[in-house]
Parts: sequence; structure tokens; C-alpha cells
Amino acid sequence: MQSIKSPWAPTFDQFAGSIRESAIIAAPYITRQPVERLAGKLRSRSAWVRLDVLTNLHADSLIDGSLDIGALAWLCDQIPGTTVRHLRYLHAKAYVADEHTAIVTSANLTNGGLRRNRELGVAITDPDGVRDIADDLREYGNLGVLVPAKDLAELDAMAEQAQISKAAADSAIPISVAAGYDAIRNDMNERLVRLRTAGEAFTTNPRMSITAQFCDAIRYVLRQHGPMSTRDMNPLIQNLLPELCDDEVDRIINGVRFGRKWKHQVRNAQVQLRRDGTIVQEGGRNSTWRLS
Repeated sequence: MQSIKSPWAPTFDQFAGSIRESAIIAAPYITRQPVERLAGKLRSRSAWVRLDVLTNLHADSLIDGSLDIGALAWLCDQIPGTTVRHLRYLHAKAYVADEHTAIVTSANLTNGGLRRNRELGVAITDPDGVRDIADDLREYGNLGVLVPAKDLAELDAMAEQAQISKAAADSAIPISVAAGYDAIRNDMNERLVRLRTAGEAFTTNPRMSITAQFCDAIRYVLRQHGPMSTRDMNPLIQNLLPELCDDEVDRIINGVRFGRKWKHQVRNAQVQLRRDGTIVQEGGRNSTWRLS
């Protein structure tokens, strides 16, 4: 294990240059210049490279530019093996190259993170340690939302519109302009909710698709925290699936109710996992759940 200090741009270049077949990038804030540096290294490869990007597409980050979603759309075009997943509340910053290097650091993939800020991290080259970190990041990604390139581009256009509206509102232009900004921001958040319910599985059997997502969340929570009651489990699941567990809204998509009814969906998933033999319920009134 090796310590990595600021500025770590040279180390990042070495990391990017060492990628042979696959890489994972996890950071809540990502800007264009580091993305271009990464793409430049990957384009020099004659072989196809799989690149998994995990980030947090929070509307405020897209609007203020701390997450350049246009750069991610560009990256998908430049490196066809790129996938982008949105995970609300992601705070981890980690970078994995194949199975030979994993970097865990305080630095986002931004100019400040690479050059200006006082960051600290470690590079791990032990194969078992690298695989463990890669597996953890992929598990995070499975809890997130896959965002196709076309949706990245559309969210980027919405962010630009919001920036224009915000600038107008800050210039004391009428309240209607500020309302326009809020409407765009709400539309962006709604788009992220819709992405979680996109895809053939949801279209074919929406109830089964949503139950599967709650099942994944329950398995993850029990692996991480051990046996617990439904009451203790609910807030952890709400943090993992915030788009589906919003207490403030009550929306219906393809006949499936989201929002205030999410605790019913947790119970449905628990029943499904118990039937499958994946989890076991123990105790009486204040029963706990554990992995079997």
C-alpha cells in the first residue's frame, strides 16, 4: 500500500495509462479536463475497454457545474464501453484499474482534486484488496440507476437551461423566472426517478421489477449490518433507494405507486426473499431478519 499526496495528477495519469481491459471510477464530482485526460489515455488502447463510472447526479451539482454531465455524455461517445450509474448520496472517491490497482482517496475527479486541493489517499496493489474494492463498488453500482448516454445529454441540456434561469433570477428579474428555475430543477429530479423505472423489465412486469430492487437493497443492508428489525431496516433502505422512498410525494408509474407507500414494498420484498429462502424471520412481534 502506497500513500498518495497532492497534487496527484501525475499518479492519476499513471493509473489511467495502466488500464488494460476495465476500470471503475467512483466520484460525486467530475469535471471535463480530467475526463479528457482519462479518455486520451484510453483511446490509445487498441483493445476495447470497459469503463464503469459511478457518481451522484444531484440536480444542484449538475446546475452548478461541480458535476459536468456533458463531459460524461462525451466520454460515453469517446469510449464506447462506458456506462454511467447514478447513486444518490455517493461520497466515495475510488479508482480501480483492472485487478492490479485500486486508489481510495479524498480527491474527486476534478481539476481541484487533481491539482489544487490538499488531498490524501492510498494506492492498493494487492490483488485480493483490489478485488474487494472493485466488488464493493460494483455492489454500490447495482443499487444505483443506469443512465444511458442520451439521458445524460438531455440532463445536460436541462442543466444549461437551469443555469440561465438561475442567472436571470439572481439578477432580480421577476419571480416567474425563479419559478422557471425551480420547475427545471424539479423536472431533472423527476427524470432520475423515471430512469430507475426504465427498461424492459419494468415495462414487462413493473411490480416484479420494483420488488427486485427492494430485494437487492434488503440483501445489501443485511450483509452490511447483520440481523435487524424492519423498523431499523427501513431508513437504511430509504437512503439506498431515495427515488423510490420519498415520503413527500405519491406518484404512480405504470400502475405502480411510489413514494408514501414504499414501506409496503419493503414488506413485499421481505416476503419474496423469505419464500426464496434468502432471508429468515426470527422472533415474535419485534422480529428480526437475517440472511439464511
